[in-house]
Amino acid sequence: MTRRRRPSRFRDRAATIAVVALALAAGLTARPRAAAAQACCVGTGLVTPARLRTFEDRAVGMQMRARSVMGAFGPTGSYATSGAGQSDVGFEEDLFGALRLGSRFQVSLLAPFVQTARSVPGTSGFGGGLGDLAFTGRFDVTNAGTHGAWPGVALLAALAVPTGTPPDEADDPLATAGTGTGSFEGSLGVAAEEIIGQGFVSLTGFVSKRTARAAEGVEQTFAPRLSAVLAGGYTFGHDTTVGAFASALRQGDARDANGAIANSSVGLVTAGAALALPLWDAWRLQATLFTDVPLAGWGRNQTVGFGGTLAIIRYWI
Repeated sequence: MTRRRRPSRFRDRAATIAVVALALAAGLTARPRAAAAQACCVGTGLVTPARLRTFEDRAVGMQMRARSVMGAFGPTGSYATSGAGQSDVGFEEDLFGALRLGSRFQVSLLAPFVQTARSVPGTSGFGGGLGDLAFTGRFDVTNAGTHGAWPGVALLAALAVPTGTPPDEADDPLATAGTGTGSFEGSLGVAAEEIIGQGFVSLTGFVSKRTARAAEGVEQTFAPRLSAVLAGGYTFGHDTTVGAFASALRQGDARDANGAIANSSVGLVTAGAALALPLWDAWRLQATLFTDVPLAGWGRNQTVGFGGTLAIIRYWI
């Protein structure tokens, strides 16, 4: 029986709010002054395009992302490549804006638009739409490179709003119209960053929790998710920055009315390289290439893929 997606006025209103908020974040288009190439200003935002650098007041941008699935982890950590005739390619276009509220606090909003092309022997499908809106806040307790050997420390918070369509409510057999989780998700984190000459290293950790939801009549609750990102790199003249990063996530078993759902835990490890290039006085380009690590035991209940991102950012200082 074909599942129908329920109409949502909330999703329509959220899309409008996202566009308005992004426009407000842009502010007036005053010509920015030049900023010297320093790792403390450039490198630490290398893998986070919606983060303002220390000399920026506000920014808007767009990021494009593509990911091709090459296999999947099973419930016990075993890894298997995709079968013959199967393909799964995801695309995403993110609109984002960031605004500084004082010297230490900044907020951002990201609106994703998600598409999926999926095929199995005998059938294929393509679908997509608005994903889950993401609101983030960052408070820099200390800035990297300003207190001698002491690292910069920041407190982080995020909220994902379920404006997307969860896979179980998608209106096509291959669930290509699924664009979200169907749950609110709150996150708290801390980041530590160290500047070493023109180089930098940063470590960020998050604890995240999704709200409960019913999928096909079964109410589920979710264990907290732990995630971490380690990044490092080097800033050359004219703000050109290269770097590498690795991320990992782990989440315990979900639960239903009968207790823990056995072998429902989630895990994944991803590694990649990143590049940031200045374009004009007030623009920069950021790009990454990444791959999930396809080694048995390094993941649980997740697809494994590879891909890249490309972001263009307009900033004001």
